[in-house]
Amino acid sequence: MKKDTVIQFVGFATKLDFEEFLPQWKEYVNQFMKLSGTKLVQRQAETKNSFKYISQHELPDTSFRFNFMKGRNSEHFPEQRVKVIQTGGYIPLQIEHSKQSAKGQVKIMALISHSEYDIDFYRQAPIISHLNIYQAYYENCTYGHILELFTTEANAPLLLEQLESRTGTDAALYKDCELPKQRSLQQVH
Repeated sequence: MKKDTVIQFVGFATKLDFEEFLPQWKEYVNQFMKLSGTKLVQRQAETKNSFKYISQHELPDTSFRFNFMKGRNSEHFPEQRVKVIQTGGYIPLQIEHSKQSAKGQVKIMALISHSEYDIDFYRQAPIISHLNIYQAYYENCTYGHILELFTTEANAPLLLEQLESRTGTDAALYKDCELPKQRSLQQVH
């Protein structure tokens, strides 16, 4: 990830399992292929929060004009079984981990409200091995920060408990989904 990058986070609230969700997500993303960069869809595993899936779209900050839904903050896929929430564009403040989790490592995503100012709390958590911090690029972003915290599987329940005890923090365990190559995404219809 380049320093002059904006990451557009899009949340998906649904009860669909991955096999049902993926074709709908592909079709939705294909409509905006020219606008978005790298895609990474993550699936919530075992825990619950606002979004079952989160999509990340990487763009250079000089051309950031991401417009998934033409000004609306949320909408539904055509079948009305997936609610799409635009959380906004975020700039990377700290990136310590950019690849798949190492063996035995898991990722917890924490969506931090604008009223949470103590980011050092997250930086100082003793049971994390890596921390990625994204800060809101615009004032109207849904969250002040989005964090990716990496820890061991054994420490994940304790870390989740600590995060959930913080006011204004929505945290859950996520894992990266296996996606077909981008060329395949364009062929799906």
